[in-house]
Amino acid sequence: MIAIPVDIPGQASVVVVARGALENLAAILTTHGGSALPRRVLLCFDRNCTVHANQAARVLRAGGVTVTEFGLTATEDAKSASAVEAMWDAALAARLDRGDCFVALGGGLVGDLVGFAAATYLRGVRVVQIPTTLLAMVDAAIGGKTGINRTLPEGGLGKNLVGAFWQPSITIVDANTLRTLGKRELRAGLAECVKHGLIADLALFEDIRRDAEVLANNDESAIDRLLPRAISVKTAIVARDPLERGERAKLNLGHTFGHAIETIPTSTGRLLHGEAVAIGIVAAAAAAKSMQMLSADEEARIANTLENCGLPRMFTGATTANEVIRRMGFDKKNEGGKLRLILPRGLGACEIVENPPDSAVLAGLASIGIR
Repeated sequence: MIAIPVDIPGQASVVVVARGALENLAAILTTHGGSALPRRVLLCFDRNCTVHANQAARVLRAGGVTVTEFGLTATEDAKSASAVEAMWDAALAARLDRGDCFVALGGGLVGDLVGFAAATYLRGVRVVQIPTTLLAMVDAAIGGKTGINRTLPEGGLGKNLVGAFWQPSITIVDANTLRTLGKRELRAGLAECVKHGLIADLALFEDIRRDAEVLANNDESAIDRLLPRAISVKTAIVARDPLERGERAKLNLGHTFGHAIETIPTSTGRLLHGEAVAIGIVAAAAAAKSMQMLSADEEARIANTLENCGLPRMFTGATTANEVIRRMGFDKKNEGGKLRLILPRGLGACEIVENPPDSAVLAGLASIGIR
């Protein structure tokens, strides 16, 4: 068992990484959860993760906790205010009070939804994050970002435009849950791991580059080596900048491009979040190269690493540069109506670029097939 602290003054949290953690859930919450076991829990879970939810509910009930189960549909369209209202109503019906707890079990979408419901129910109750996807384990379930989507003016879905920062009391990472995860979903999580290496840990990036094929096929020893290193990049940045007033924005490398294309249908359906981020990282690398922040060799190494992880590097949907740029204009990082991009500066570091030149944005879009 590895416990990685998230040292935020007044909001300290911890990420516990351990195979078999679900079977020891009550003991882990008692030891690392910051307080005694709650009397009541609203266990909110992705309906595709019922086997893990049943295990968590059984262990909690054996520990004396009253558990109310609430299944969620994990789609971007369902990441809505109505879903949050349904969780509030379920919590009220279960008589949850401020000493009780929401538990989010599933991928990043479920964690965002449940975290927002917990942040706003009774003006804030505890939330425990139990991510069951690689993407959520290394990124979405850590750091307290919560939120829901909203429809944009003139159409399209805006990602996470309504939300709150609400730190989990604990995030519990049990890599055994990845055994039931499809390969496409697993590989989507590798995009965030590559991102963490690119922004802060060159050795991590190089190790992912070396191990890309086995990681893409869920080699458990490789995954176990990867998890604490990728998680530690995020926890360190979050601890220094919990409310994204500066450095934490770097964790959005690839996301401005990625969010803008994520909800646009492709030739094979909608992209997963991690797939959109992978394509967005390719675009960010091309934009950086156009601004002489990145060499052609470094750009190629980024794109090839993502591809070797089984991730897409081109966007195959029907859209235009003008439409994607319109959507990018609603990105949460923008200030004063001006676009902000997170761009790599070589490998292992990145910069926040205010109001990048149009030529750089267009170069990024062209590199992923959007003109």
